[in-house]
Amino acid sequence: LMVDISHDSTIGMGGFKMAHPGWLTLTPPPVSGLSSVPRDEIVVKRPFHRVLSQAGGSTEAFKIGRFPIVDELPKLFREANVLYWASSLLQLTYDFINHRLATSCPPPFPVPRVRFVQGQAVIAAPSGKLGSKSIMSGLKPCPIRAAYLLKELIDGSEDAFVKFIHNMDTDPLLNKLDCGYDLAVFFAFTQHVQYVKTGGLAFISDYQGSTSLLIDPQILTDPDRQDIFSKGNIEVVVTMFKAQHVCNDYCEWAGLEKFHSADSVDESRDT
Repeated sequence: LMVDISHDSTIGMGGFKMAHPGWLTLTPPPVSGLSSVPRDEIVVKRPFHRVLSQAGGSTEAFKIGRFPIVDELPKLFREANVLYWASSLLQLTYDFINHRLATSCPPPFPVPRVRFVQGQAVIAAPSGKLGSKSIMSGLKPCPIRAAYLLKELIDGSEDAFVKFIHNMDTDPLLNKLDCGYDLAVFFAFTQHVQYVKTGGLAFISDYQGSTSLLIDPQILTDPDRQDIFSKGNIEVVVTMFKAQHVCNDYCEWAGLEKFHSADSVDESRDT
């Protein structure tokens, strides 16, 4: 794994993670997925915290601080876990759609086919010195130097990146005339499927990315299970889902229970 951590090459910086360009080569290479080609171009993410500068008393100037490895690993593994479960929930949705397509008339509109980027949590350690005994028993110092989250690169400019649905709401963020609005409506439908199929326990939020590849999801879940996923879990959105979700043409075609009455549906949100 090669990572360019120079400031000028930084891909992006969020509230607690930085994204750097990287290149991954695995030996032997897998048949598909990350590093199925040599020097596969990827995104490398690592958590950070802001160390405020004391110079001049400014709160805007800060340095990048790194967490101890004992704190860094759980943060990365949790995000990797969210990506894993989001991919599974989306596959559950497509299994439901495919069954519906095979047993009923096809819808009078296209069914988008999207997926989440592939990702892996990795650790950097001296060659030959990483073992379960030194990590788990606590008898020896942990040799891990750093941890990273590797993700598939989404091609295209920043303009190709769209946030379709926020994690604090179930409505599309886009207006009806915006590019990508139809896809946002489809994602609202996928939340309905996931809510029903999990018995009201969980669904994907923070749908964002391109029109074919999605990245950085959140999973909203029942308040009693929120520690399973990340801090982006807004439990009130789950408890209020039936009251807030606005069914659309996808929901009607799929035969899902309608949570809103016909009089309460805003026609501007329908496809």
